[in-house]
Amino acid sequence: MKRFIKFSFVMLVAVVSIQATCGVQKPFSKAPEQVLRIKDHVYFHNVSIAYDGHHYFTLNGGNSDYCTINEYTREGKFVEGYDVGLDGRFIMYNPADDRLYVKVYGTDLYSIDLKTGGSELALSDVFDGDNSSLGFSPDGEFIYEINDGEIRTLNFKTGKEVKSFQLEKYFDEHGYKDAIAASEKYLFVWAAEDEVEVYNMNGEFVAKVELPRAGYGFSLSYCNRILWIAKDADASSEGGYGYWYGFRL
Repeated sequence: MKRFIKFSFVMLVAVVSIQATCGVQKPFSKAPEQVLRIKDHVYFHNVSIAYDGHHYFTLNGGNSDYCTINEYTREGKFVEGYDVGLDGRFIMYNPADDRLYVKVYGTDLYSIDLKTGGSELALSDVFDGDNSSLGFSPDGEFIYEINDGEIRTLNFKTGKEVKSFQLEKYFDEHGYKDAIAASEKYLFVWAAEDEVEVYNMNGEFVAKVELPRAGYGFSLSYCNRILWIAKDADASSEGGYGYWYGFRL
C-alpha cells in the first residue's frame, strides 16, 4: 500500500508538470523585450508617442510656448520637428481619418495639421482630468481616460462616455495615476515606476508586468504593438534629451 501511494504521488506530480509545460500559456508570461530606443529632444517633459504605420511621433508637455511634435522613422531616426503651440499630455494617430490628435493640459482634444503646424479643436470639455494622459483603441474608435482609478471609455467621434468602471488597485502618485495605455485587448496602467498592471476591457485584472527599467509617470503609451515608457528629459525652455523605450510583451 505504501508503495502504491508513493507511486501515485510521483505520477500526479508528473502529470501536473506536463500540464504546466504543455498547457496554454498565460498572457504576458514572457519577460518584456526592449525592441527600440528613441533619443528625443524636447522642451520640459516627454509625455506621449504615437505611430501612423510608417513613422513615430513624440509629444512633449509642460509649457504651451515650447510644445513640439517630433517625427522619427520606424528605426528611430529623427525626421522633423513641428511647433504646435499646445501644452500636450497625449498624442494619438487615428487611422480612420489619417490624422494626429493631441490632448492638452485641460479637457480638450485637438486635431493637428503638420503641414501648417496648426491645430483645430476636435472635442471640447470631454475629459475629467486636466493632467490625464489617454489611451486609445488602435482602430481609433474609443478613447480611455483614467481618473482616480476610474476608467472612462469615450466614443472618439462624439466624446460621449460609453461605459466606466473602477479599478481595485492603481498607483496613485502624481503622474503615475494619470496615465493609461490601450491595445486591442488590454488596458495598461502603472503599478510603480517599473511595473505595469494589465487589465482586460472589462477592468478585470490579468497580470502585472515588470519592466527592465523605470519610466516617467505621464509617458506610458502603446502603439505599433509596443508598450512605451520614457526616461524624462525634465528640461526647460533651453531643451534637453529624453529617451523613449519600446517593449514587446
